[in-house]
Amino acid sequence: MALMKILQYIFALLSCFFFYTSMSQPNSSLKKKAEKIIAVLKDSGEYAMGAKDTLIDLNGDRYLDLLIEYYGGSGTGLKNRITVFLYDSSKKQFRDCGQLNYLGNPTFYFKKKEVAGYYIALGGDSATQLKWNGLKLDTLEYIEVEVLGNSADFFFRLTSRDYKTKKKTIQRMKTLKLPPMYKYWKYTPIIKREN
Repeated sequence: MALMKILQYIFALLSCFFFYTSMSQPNSSLKKKAEKIIAVLKDSGEYAMGAKDTLIDLNGDRYLDLLIEYYGGSGTGLKNRITVFLYDSSKKQFRDCGQLNYLGNPTFYFKKKEVAGYYIALGGDSATQLKWNGLKLDTLEYIEVEVLGNSADFFFRLTSRDYKTKKKTIQRMKTLKLPPMYKYWKYTPIIKREN
């Protein structure tokens, strides 16, 4: 009986080991691939000044992705930006994630596998909530923000589309307020900054 329990324990440990090693990447080759991408971006001038990068699993598939955080150089409003290269395990290489590369002020909700982001300039813009679906993101919500009226009496009109319920709502606000998930004016980068 004791021998059987020991064998079951050993089998469970081996199963976990083989599962973990099959679902992870060799760090040295992964770092080399990431360094090549970063070198190309720097050589072409597309690696923003002051940018920070790291390897992190962004979509919950247990593979490390390349995240580059930076602050946008032009425009109005908060311009926290990212460039993302997701690791495609079927091709064993990184691939550009255009959906995130255009998302301003992104907040990652890792447990829910969701991302929320916004960019609001003087003339308005938008906010969107996305959910991971493998290597792509499905839209859960899209909010169009318009600044209307004249300089003495302006207001915000928010047109929200909920892709789960297919509902569309329109709100008029004197002071702009986005739902809490967007962390409007409370952006926190994933990569720690040194002051």
